[in-house]
Amino acid sequence: MMIGVRPHPLKLKSDFPGLVNWLAQNGFEAVDLIGFSAEAKALCDKAGLAIGSFDCPSLGKLLDADEAKRNAVAAKVKDELSQAAKLGLKTLFICFGPVDKTAPRAKTFEIWKSVFPGIAAHCEALGISIAMEPWPGGAPHYSNIGTTPEMWRAMFAACPSQALGLCYDPSHMARLGVDYVRALKEFGPRIHHVHAKDCAFLQEELYLQGRMTPTFGAPTFKCSEGWWRYCIPGDGVVDWRTVVVGLTALGFKGVLSIEPEDGVYMETEEANKAGLLAAKAHLKSVIR
Repeated sequence: MMIGVRPHPLKLKSDFPGLVNWLAQNGFEAVDLIGFSAEAKALCDKAGLAIGSFDCPSLGKLLDADEAKRNAVAAKVKDELSQAAKLGLKTLFICFGPVDKTAPRAKTFEIWKSVFPGIAAHCEALGISIAMEPWPGGAPHYSNIGTTPEMWRAMFAACPSQALGLCYDPSHMARLGVDYVRALKEFGPRIHHVHAKDCAFLQEELYLQGRMTPTFGAPTFKCSEGWWRYCIPGDGVVDWRTVVVGLTALGFKGVLSIEPEDGVYMETEEANKAGLLAAKAHLKSVIR
């Protein structure tokens, strides 16, 4: 297993060449590409960093209730995927969020069924794996699909292509009350990428507001709803040794990509670096 970074939340991402060099100099082995390009791939190759996953720019507009619009987006997505394959990119990262954030998840699933199996088939033909993240989307609708075992079972039944799989991120499962160890066992063969992120529960805030967003003001930390917050591995409830052992038993040899959505380490570039190094140290301590 390699330790990498998903740079999206970082202030360091504004200087991607500098970030790539810093990661290589500090013992990281991979990086995710938020917007893929031949130039970004060449930078990573030169620094000796593997590519953990890549994002496809048009996918955010795919799940539209208008059939003509989503079919047009699907054609554009397939073209982008073909371009990614020519660069040797292998793992597509995606959150399945609808264009209409108020849409019920069951309706979004029907839209997804009408258009995504064709994209999955295209990925399979290109040798690209799909890693869907279990982030439920933002409050108050939590409209994303592909976030729970209930939905994964339905999606894999509707689209059995082995190209379709998970970005295993136990922080989201812990937050939602899903057993992340059981999910690892049930869906292990479908895990194509891993986000190394944790979740902490704040007991005072949980007492004051319950499992709801704050009524007054904003949460203390970014990437939080007050009673919970995302954090680096080792600072939350996830047992990373158990996760790594489970991944090892599955034969997983991919990337543990640190997703640094931790409000403690987000404000400055120096804080970014401190969080990444602390996260790497914890992961190194549990990898055998």
